Amino acid sequence: MKMDWNKINKQALLMLQEYLKINTSNPPGNEILATDFFEYHLKINQIEFQTFTTANKRKILYAKIKGNNSKKGLMLCSHSDVVPVEKDKWSIEPFGGKIRNNKIYGRGAIDMKSCTIMQFIAFLLLKKNNQVLNRDVIFCLVPDEEIGSMYGMSWLIKNKPELLNIEYSLNEGGYGFSDIEINNKPIFGIANNEKEICQLKITTFGETGHGSQPNFNNAPLKLTNALAKIHKWHNSNYQHVFSGNKQFFNAEENKKINDVELIAMNQITINITQLHTGNKHNVIPSKAEAILDCRLPGTINREGFITMIKKLLNNPEILVESISTDEKNMKINCEWDTELIKIIQSTINKKFPESKIFPLTSAYATDNRFLRNIGINAYGFIPSLFSAEERNGFHNHDEYITIDNFYLGCEMTYSIISQLCIKIAN
Repeated sequence: MKMDWNKINKQALLMLQEYLKINTSNPPGNEILATDFFEYHLKINQIEFQTFTTANKRKILYAKIKGNNSKKGLMLCSHSDVVPVEKDKWSIEPFGGKIRNNKIYGRGAIDMKSCTIMQFIAFLLLKKNNQVLNRDVIFCLVPDEEIGSMYGMSWLIKNKPELLNIEYSLNEGGYGFSDIEINNKPIFGIANNEKEICQLKITTFGETGHGSQPNFNNAPLKLTNALAKIHKWHNSNYQHVFSGNKQFFNAEENKKINDVELIAMNQITINITQLHTGNKHNVIPSKAEAILDCRLPGTINREGFITMIKKLLNNPEILVESISTDEKNMKINCEWDTELIKIIQSTINKKFPESKIFPLTSAYATDNRFLRNIGINAYGFIPSLFSAEERNGFHNHDEYITIDNFYLGCEMTYSIISQLCIKIAN
């Protein structure tokens, strides 16, 4: 079927601009504003949908185009929340949907409102073209991904498991790397795995007192010493080169991969994200706390890692606690050799002949982990070719996606979905 992509892409861009104007910073979320936006378009296009209120002003949107049930369904899934902004650090309004130098700026431009619109446009085109589908196609928009998914995907799985009788899901997690080339061709990573979240709280205790007096049992000092030990261990064990993927890259090709995210893929990472102590400048606090965001590759389990940290600190007076909300030992990987992966590969190679395509372990957590844990092949792939600067936009200031990348994503998303789902049974 002939598609007027010039017209479609322009409509998609206008929709993305409007969506980026909706502030769904989490906390507090207010993702109901996002579901209202998509409900309007679903009603216009006469597509059935359901919504589920999971908390105050927080909703899940679940829309379906029915197939002939010859195959299990495909879910196009994304999250509606975004991380907060430090507005004074932005050179452009973060909720303005403004275009500058062929780039569309806004919180969520790359994480992940642009991907949501790519999926939604493809979903609307399936409805408009009115072809027989071999499986149900679902558009699912969930809140709260940025703070653990308690009111989003985790809620959906616990409360509405009957809606997830699907074979595949597409979400965030992988993409193309325009600045990393093998044989002068960009590489593409499709996420079928991700690192485990292990968030730790380190607490130290000491004696309180007046800030003018000597104190040799100082809780904040104990904490900084403990954090210094962890930092030293992490630095000495972290390899600043790509560990390699022998199945997909040869030794020389592995050496060319110098991306920070890919280097971190198979290693432990530890970052201090919060410090809490004291409430007055002249009072020595009796307690100090630090929150560490640790990400573990599949070869390391959470309990073993915590035990290692305790042994490293070697001080029973220092409290080390896991504050991760995910259940232990989740299955966070899925199959690689599937029909959908083959279609994604062929779609990429039509646009980028001979480009290397490889399974990616996502360094950051996604909602895919919940779906993989119940046996669904959930893949992370935004079909765009991101530069290092664009990839740096995740949770950063002046987040943007180039218009060319957005258009590429719209076209490739529809191509992938239509090849998988528009197959009329004989």
